[in-house]
Amino acid sequence: MVTDPRFFPKDGRVGDAAASFSAEERDRRWNAVRAAMDARGFDCLIVVGRGSNGNGNARWLDGGDYGERSLVFPRNGAPVTFWLLQNWGKWYTESCFEGVRYRGHEGKVSIVATDAIRELGYESGRIGVVGLIGGGYGAEGAIPYMTFQNLKRLLPDAEFADASDILTRLRMVKSAEEIAMLEKAAEMVNIEIDAVLGCCRPGVRESEVYAELFSASLRAGAEAGRDSWLIMCSGKGYPVNRRPTDRILRTGDMMCIGYYSRYGGYYSHPHTSMSLGPMDDDYKPIHAAVKECLHAALDALKPGTPWSEVDRASNEAILRSGFYHEIPQVHGVGLDGIEPPMTTICAGDIPRNFPWREPYVEGSLAENPEWQELAGGRYGFLEDFEVEAGMALAVEVKAAHEDRIFMVFGPQVIVEEGGPRVLNPDAMDVIEL
Repeated sequence: MVTDPRFFPKDGRVGDAAASFSAEERDRRWNAVRAAMDARGFDCLIVVGRGSNGNGNARWLDGGDYGERSLVFPRNGAPVTFWLLQNWGKWYTESCFEGVRYRGHEGKVSIVATDAIRELGYESGRIGVVGLIGGGYGAEGAIPYMTFQNLKRLLPDAEFADASDILTRLRMVKSAEEIAMLEKAAEMVNIEIDAVLGCCRPGVRESEVYAELFSASLRAGAEAGRDSWLIMCSGKGYPVNRRPTDRILRTGDMMCIGYYSRYGGYYSHPHTSMSLGPMDDDYKPIHAAVKECLHAALDALKPGTPWSEVDRASNEAILRSGFYHEIPQVHGVGLDGIEPPMTTICAGDIPRNFPWREPYVEGSLAENPEWQELAGGRYGFLEDFEVEAGMALAVEVKAAHEDRIFMVFGPQVIVEEGGPRVLNPDAMDVIEL
């Protein structure tokens, strides 16, 4: 189990690594958000934590467990976090940051949030909704339709506006305490990789590899939660993003694994590819392209580099070689497994004529006038910015060929002043077993 004194919970707190965050870290986050609220004229925020990559905003502010919930965060006064059941209140208030209140909503988020806002004195104020819309994967927002409509009905004198970009910007660069959590999460993945190296061989089932992997990291102190998962694929095939199965491994297989180990709420998300025996000749060209792009991306990840250059470097050799990909090559990681920033999702000549593929539909939310009005041009920074020290990134360079073979590998890194620091050295190349 973990015995690192950096992560001992404070007196009176629950035995959760997240409860070891300092009051200074809490105040850093709260002060930064309140400064942004002042600049935009917000009296209060409603933060909606929903979906597999949309819960982190609430946890970043309240410090508590990762499950889906909502949060009222006022300019002045104590934040109030809401989850389903009232009888979870003692545990939540012991695991959240000091000063956070808890209410059970029993399915009535808008009613409980309205009561908290009235109690704080902001029923006629300007309220920012984190989760109304957004950018990237979260462009359509996360707040349920009836929750938003009922908030407007119950607070007729309030003004509502999108505020999702406030949290997106602030969370893109991590603090020293956040980086410590990310480093510990990466240690858990390295333990998982060692477990795979010890059991991955012909005759073993994918599900057995998963059991050994997950057991090893849990015993070491990794956080089990409702959103802990892993993606695994063996043999030849595409796509790779599926759960482990009972398939029996065979000599010549390529085992591709994407890890989502978590500690104190923070994810480590590297990828490895392991060849059971010498690498099949089919994979050698794709391996060369992925390896070249991986090193090009790492070379580009230095403070001051335009994100467009990271995007280009992570793709160039793969596209030049005639391959393609349909998942970002580099993306942020933290309290959510996939965070901004991210490189281009799909690139290359993607085959569209396979019978399992439905027609690809082009389009953008930017064509919707209401989205344009709510966004107010504030999401351009997700494409037009420079790499900064303190960014935590999953570099997961991948390529596919003819929907038939697929390869991915790459580590999680922390960007420092001199460039990226690799946290998962075994993810730098294919491992031949």
